Amino acid sequence: DFANREGERTPINLTAEQKTAFEKLTDKAMSGKPSVSLLYGVTGSGKTKVIMKVIDSAIADGKSAIMMVPEIALTPQTVGIFCKRYGERVAVIHSSLSAGERLDAYRRIKNGKVDLVIGTRSAVFAPLSNLGLIVIDEEHEHTYKSESDPKYHTKDVAAYRCGKNKALMLLASATPSVESFYKAKEGKYTLVELR
Repeated sequence: DFANREGERTPINLTAEQKTAFEKLTDKAMSGKPSVSLLYGVTGSGKTKVIMKVIDSAIADGKSAIMMVPEIALTPQTVGIFCKRYGERVAVIHSSLSAGERLDAYRRIKNGKVDLVIGTRSAVFAPLSNLGLIVIDEEHEHTYKSESDPKYHTKDVAAYRCGKNKALMLLASATPSVESFYKAKEGKYTLVELR
């Protein structure tokens, strides 16, 4: 059944400001060029709604997406929102999975049964094909840096993958890192603000 497989895609209603942000980000995601955008908005400004609409748009275009969240934000409530929306086409990857659960998730992803991967920093390695978007929510969080071998920063891996796939790396935060905010102000990243 298509509805069960796809989940319940209830319409997301955006304010005028959110719609403008969505359109800017979708233009970047659909440009066919690698790019980085910073979605900067206070808590409650609708960042998640905008991100979900951008993910919807990428999937509708036949692309896949990775939605990364800090360990602390990967709650059953967060996962539930995405699982309800994307049904069986979503895979969840985090450090608490057993080796068997992780292998099952990777097999589903590799076999093209997944459009969206949601997870913590290790999700950046998900073997999705036709990658169109990597979202790093709460991009300022220190948990995106791996302290164990091999050491890596999630942003670096995401930037590399987005470059290779001509995809959008979307950083989102109410309190961006100084580095990301500086790059956005200098024009290296596209700054999209929600007030």
